[in-house]
Amino acid sequence: MAEKKRGDSALEQKWPKVKPHRLRIRIVAACHLREVTPKEVAAEERLPASTVRHYFNGLEREGWIHVCRREPVSNGIRYWYTADRPKIIGDREFEDMSEQERYETSEGVLMHYLDICKLALETGTLDARADSHLSHTLVYLDRDTWKDVQEDLGLCLERTLEKTAEAEVRLRESGEEPIPTVIHLGGFEVPRSVMEGIKVPQG
Repeated sequence: MAEKKRGDSALEQKWPKVKPHRLRIRIVAACHLREVTPKEVAAEERLPASTVRHYFNGLEREGWIHVCRREPVSNGIRYWYTADRPKIIGDREFEDMSEQERYETSEGVLMHYLDICKLALETGTLDARADSHLSHTLVYLDRDTWKDVQEDLGLCLERTLEKTAEAEVRLRESGEEPIPTVIHLGGFEVPRSVMEGIKVPQG
């Protein structure tokens, strides 16, 4: 049997290393924005389609996403997925994650938020309403105030979720046209270099 020479066939494709938590969040995020196929996400993330399909199937079993339609194609059936309800990672779940898992989770959340901001800016919805809100503030905090602010943000999130549930009930009853809205909460430590050259209140 003749030996196969190196270079006789195409080089095996080298795929990026899969980041499980980031990929899961990116899939769910994409499904919240639109109907999406595993093939599309595989192309965007430069991952094997079989790997991405594995994560889609897992998320479907867990109830994060579901098949919304099927499309016959030459080699079988193409499945389109969507997501109806958000899921929130709580403090305890986040604490139980490894440092790498936390990084991938935060990266996925931020990329999803930036995608939304970009789309809103490009389509003009970002500034469509005069009473919309967009702000961020750089400050120096002591430990006690840091803790207080985090608790306030948690309470604000809980209250916001309550309000959205109330809105869902009223919308179903009234038939009113809903306002597609993103509500973003964030309070995290930043590198000191971010503060350089910026006048920041220090108390």
